[in-house]
Amino acid sequence: PPVPSPGSAGPLQCFGVGPEGSLNCSWEPLGDPGDPIVLHVQSQKYHFDRTQMVPVPAGQSWETISREVLTSGDQLLVWGTQGGRPLWAPVFVDLETRVKPDAPCLLPNVDFSEDSPLEATVQWQPPKWPPRKALTCQFHYQRCPEQGWFPLESEVKTVPLSPVEMQELELTSAYSVRGRCRVEPERDLWGEWSPALSFQTPPAAPKDVWIAGNPCATPGSRAVLLVWKVPGSCVQVSYRVWFWAAEKTPVQEGAPCCSWAIPAWAQWATVSAKGGVPWVPSTNLSLLCLGADSAPQDVVVSSIAGSPGLLVSWQRGTQDPWEYVVAWAPDGKAPEDISWTRLPPGNHSAVLPGNFTRGVPYRITVTAVFLEGLAPAPSVWGFGEELAPIAGPALWRLPDAPLGTPAVAWGEVSRQELRGHLTHYTWCARSGSRPSVCVNVSSSTRTVTLPNLPWGPCKLWVMAATIAGQGPPGPSLQFHLPETTWSWQVLPRVLCLWALLLLGCCLGLATSGRCLRLKHKVLPRWALEKVPDPANSHSGRPHIEVSQPQPQPLGDVPVLEVEEMEPLPPGELAQAPAPLHPGYEKHFMPTPEELGLLWPSSPHVPASLAQAGATE
Repeated sequence: PPVPSPGSAGPLQCFGVGPEGSLNCSWEPLGDPGDPIVLHVQSQKYHFDRTQMVPVPAGQSWETISREVLTSGDQLLVWGTQGGRPLWAPVFVDLETRVKPDAPCLLPNVDFSEDSPLEATVQWQPPKWPPRKALTCQFHYQRCPEQGWFPLESEVKTVPLSPVEMQELELTSAYSVRGRCRVEPERDLWGEWSPALSFQTPPAAPKDVWIAGNPCATPGSRAVLLVWKVPGSCVQVSYRVWFWAAEKTPVQEGAPCCSWAIPAWAQWATVSAKGGVPWVPSTNLSLLCLGADSAPQDVVVSSIAGSPGLLVSWQRGTQDPWEYVVAWAPDGKAPEDISWTRLPPGNHSAVLPGNFTRGVPYRITVTAVFLEGLAPAPSVWGFGEELAPIAGPALWRLPDAPLGTPAVAWGEVSRQELRGHLTHYTWCARSGSRPSVCVNVSSSTRTVTLPNLPWGPCKLWVMAATIAGQGPPGPSLQFHLPETTWSWQVLPRVLCLWALLLLGCCLGLATSGRCLRLKHKVLPRWALEKVPDPANSHSGRPHIEVSQPQPQPLGDVPVLEVEEMEPLPPGELAQAPAPLHPGYEKHFMPTPEELGLLWPSSPHVPASLAQAGATE
């Protein structure tokens, strides 16, 4: 055969397919197709110097030579040309050894051992091949959901045929097996891989069982779930769940993966797998609630700079537990969407693994686990990274306090919209065209009064803030303050001023000469005297109880004759002699009779008492 020219194409590969198959040849595609390629096949054993030429369609980089033009067991020399120019060096092909066997056949029945560690036996059949000639086969396995394939064991021979042994398998797992064969001594020419045989190992009881929710929050009405970790998406397992209490018979229920509602009366729970192996026991969990003093204290959650995890720390309770369990779940998700990790009793902090979504609140609960029961701490909320709120609170108006002073209240912002720990509120008011006025209040404030708002239209809104910033305003509240709002504050002062003015006018009129006649008509006579008459006062007399006057018979009542007299001229009244001034002034209060509060003196009062009062 000719020697290939420089710059020839890539190497040529030729091999037979099966014991009686065709000859397949392939090469790297040429950059410039040019003239058609021609394969030259020359016999080296039975028909020496006989060469067959096989044209290749343009643009094709492979060709199959039919077995009908070949002699079984022959040895061939194959090369290719293009336009009479050699493309690559000739290759030698022995039709007895340079052959790719068919793939072996893996039988679906897989047998498992009955003790630990778990082993599996896979039966298989070799590809079609002359019985006197043995093939070398190898098998690889893959564990779901891993992607790589790993050699199962050393290469095996088809003669004698032995099953494939798989050792130290994991329970509740899925595996795949495949195989291929080759002819000796061609170590680099393996046949095609067989279709993968997939199977599932026997299930086992879940190793990690926990509770979604707080079973000790509301005793007697617990809406919690018994949960356990999913064994994987590659396997399907059915479970049995038992619940029992001291006075009740265990209740067995079939449960899917991987949660089940806990009855309110249950004190213990047990989970096992249907069809499980005998050497793996069921998983038990005590549901009894212990005292709050045994629970972890002072639980604190904080984010870690530069890390997606959360740091949870706490203080030990009054007793050392068997272990701690830290559980976390995103707010608003299904109850069974919970994760947890177990820690030894000496640990009082944990970094929660996983990627925590920014701005999403996570409910975190630390529980001390004892052999006798559980002692959970109150749940706390944590954020992988706090963000500014995306909504503000809604407002509504309260009754004015006091009248004319508006009062408003607002609701809470949901944790999903808050996206962090609330630091404070900011309320803002705008009256008419005036600029807005904003005031910060504490996070615990939910009501506010607005005493200094001017009358007219008013718009009010509230914003929430976290450590990441302030959120947008919530729905605004608009109302109109009437002008009387200002009048109610000024009206009492105006009324007091008018009362003072009226009193001043009255005093001025009372002291003027125009009211002289009015004073004589209204005031008693003794009130006009500069020196009061002591007879008009009873302050110096002994206290005498005077009985009410008894009505007299009509015959005994004296008749009083009244004679009308002419009033004195004003001049004579003014010329009346002034009373003598004793040198001192005595002031006496008017008598009750003069004020009209009592009846006139009873006629039954002894004359001696009357004379004593007059003398005094």
